[in-house]
Amino acid sequence: MDFEDYFQNRSLLKTPNLGVHYEQKTTPDLLWAVALGILDVTKSDRTQEFTDDDVRESLVYQTLMRDYFSKAPQENAENEYNKLSSYQLGVLVFSGLLEQTAERPKRYRVREFPSLEYIASNDFSAAKFLSAYTEKFLQDNGLLTVFEAYRENPTQENYERAKETYWQWARTHTNVRGDDLRHTRRVFNKVFNVYCYTHRVPGELRSRVTTGPCSYSYLIYNRENFRDKDKPQGMTREEYREITLAEVDVEGVVETLLKKAKEAVKNKYHNDSEIKDAQWGYATERVVEVHHILPRHSYQQFSLSKENLIVLTPDQHRSFAHNGNYRTVNPLFQAICLKAKFEHIATSIESGENFYTLGDFISIVNTCYGWELSPNVEIETLSERINQKIQELS
Repeated sequence: MDFEDYFQNRSLLKTPNLGVHYEQKTTPDLLWAVALGILDVTKSDRTQEFTDDDVRESLVYQTLMRDYFSKAPQENAENEYNKLSSYQLGVLVFSGLLEQTAERPKRYRVREFPSLEYIASNDFSAAKFLSAYTEKFLQDNGLLTVFEAYRENPTQENYERAKETYWQWARTHTNVRGDDLRHTRRVFNKVFNVYCYTHRVPGELRSRVTTGPCSYSYLIYNRENFRDKDKPQGMTREEYREITLAEVDVEGVVETLLKKAKEAVKNKYHNDSEIKDAQWGYATERVVEVHHILPRHSYQQFSLSKENLIVLTPDQHRSFAHNGNYRTVNPLFQAICLKAKFEHIATSIESGENFYTLGDFISIVNTCYGWELSPNVEIETLSERINQKIQELS
């Protein structure tokens, strides 16, 4: 997706009291989550109008907020949820990807569906959009020169000069109240770090210029949550962070976490298939693959869930899970995978491990089959329902 080409024909000139150009919570991972929520809300009709409430009520968005961003349920943190989504919607409108069709309540319509779909693919794609958007915004608003001066000579002095220039610009072009510059400085730091990350120069951390190129981790909202996820025993937190941050800078948060989740599942089953039945193509293999039981492209809310990941041999993955075509899903083998996964989850929980969450697995089977099983459903009942489904599909 060539966002530079898109923005060549789009003005991002900011006029006072018009539009949200950036916010302190404008981040690649939040843009990704909101874009996914919009696609979920409009999945039956891409031309339909929607509100911020519609996005926040999307099951995809709520699941991401809970399971990926570790947020409290929306009813307990409504103001926080509102800010996270509304800020991203404002930026998407200002960029021209969305159109605001009404004011009270604000209503939106997708204008650039391919671009929105690209942003929704993962946080790293959203970062590419944000990089191009930031460059064009700085150019159109007369701020690029002072940022380029910093890029050519990334010193603390030039950082302070860019920050002061942005403050003076914001006093004219945004809703600054008096001389309170705290909010504007927080917004500036988001803009500044995206620019620095794009050009691989030192960024900002706690108002000080960092050493080395700006890390991708400085751009994302979920920075604190992902860093300690699945830290191996015997590795210090600092060692783990260094490795994880290096991977995140290359692959993005989502891809890094998915890779680690897959590695964790493969290691748990000693790089052997979880379905050891000759009927389903089992053979001892040196190489195994991790399969999303609910396809990743259709159910991104479960793409990082270990309960949705199952280890298979390459032949099982290709020939049975996908019938030889990775665009298709074999419903019977999908049910077989759910059965095997459920049995392994039950064993793991009974042994006192903290590897799987039964409630997440129940959400997966409910989504897969349109069931409404309670999170407290009896193990025997869940097993019976899955076996019945296998019989129906056989």
